[in-house]
Amino acid sequence: MPTTSDVRTIQRARLTSVGLGTLREADGGGVPGVVARLGAVQSQELHSSAWGVAQRLARPATLAEVQAALADGTILRTHVLRPTWHYVVPGDLAPLMTATAPRVRRAMLSAERPRGFDHSLLARRHAVVAGALAQGPLTRKELGAVLAESEGAPLDTWHVGQVMMHAELDLLVASGPMRGKQATYRLLPEQKVWDEDEARVHLACTYVRGHGPCRAEDVAWWGALTKTAARAAVADAGLTRHELAGLTLWTDGDLPDPAPAGTVRLLSVFDEFFCHDFKGWPSLARDPMPSRWLYMGLVTVDGMIAGGWSRILRAQTVEITVELTEEPTRKVWAAIEAEAARYGEFCGLEPILVRGQVGKGTIG
Repeated sequence: MPTTSDVRTIQRARLTSVGLGTLREADGGGVPGVVARLGAVQSQELHSSAWGVAQRLARPATLAEVQAALADGTILRTHVLRPTWHYVVPGDLAPLMTATAPRVRRAMLSAERPRGFDHSLLARRHAVVAGALAQGPLTRKELGAVLAESEGAPLDTWHVGQVMMHAELDLLVASGPMRGKQATYRLLPEQKVWDEDEARVHLACTYVRGHGPCRAEDVAWWGALTKTAARAAVADAGLTRHELAGLTLWTDGDLPDPAPAGTVRLLSVFDEFFCHDFKGWPSLARDPMPSRWLYMGLVTVDGMIAGGWSRILRAQTVEITVELTEEPTRKVWAAIEAEAARYGEFCGLEPILVRGQVGKGTIG
């Protein structure tokens, strides 16, 4: 098994590939460049996922800048990879959806069967949705009203949500601009048709580029692929194989330069840095994480889990509570203070950093 030193070396390389090492403007520029580099960013928690994108820039983008990218369509929010929300750039949407939609649909069946969801009605309902969205973006509630008028009876919120998720999987719709705190849907232009095998290779290349060094099993987890399909896609993708500390790892070229020693990050909940299959990975924490950290942000030092954090937004300030596994050095605490300042800049609020038990407040 890899030693702690081996794991820290691998994690520092991964910090670089996921854009959390030496911070800079992303290759493609700004918010869309970050998302393009990662391929997809888990985003069911709007505020937290926006921070996960913003913090990867030398100057953190603000929440408003991430929302502006959603509004102008340079990033999209949709159900892809797994039955949950992700940000993607338009150019990656069709191949990632082609590679993963069949398994996402199968995952949805367990909830649809007991509720009697009628798939035979989808074509007609999607035609109604497309006609309504041709006039401009609409909220889910507004689309529910349109469907109710078409059918002469209301659909409950769950059914409307399933209709729209299937429309996403069919590449008919994706996210539109926020309307206050309400998300909207927009109609998508016609998408390029991808062969499923080619789409899975694209997915493997995309994941490894933005997350490597990683294993084929991590590609399978991220893309909800079978391990057999993931291994075949990795093998066909022209990637570089490395044998490190007893692990078979893949990159899209040379191993990334490691992040500077002592790199500290306040990561969002479900951050892409931790979007991999933990089975087979050595522990990234010295002790088991407290269960109260599971849906909070994580504090990392050199890519290793060093604590949890949560925040409370107020009118003029954001209170950031940090709980650490051990007493920090002055250097580590100064780095946490710098991260808190960057988070305050993202929120547009004055940060107040305190130590204590996380669980109060939210990170979503």
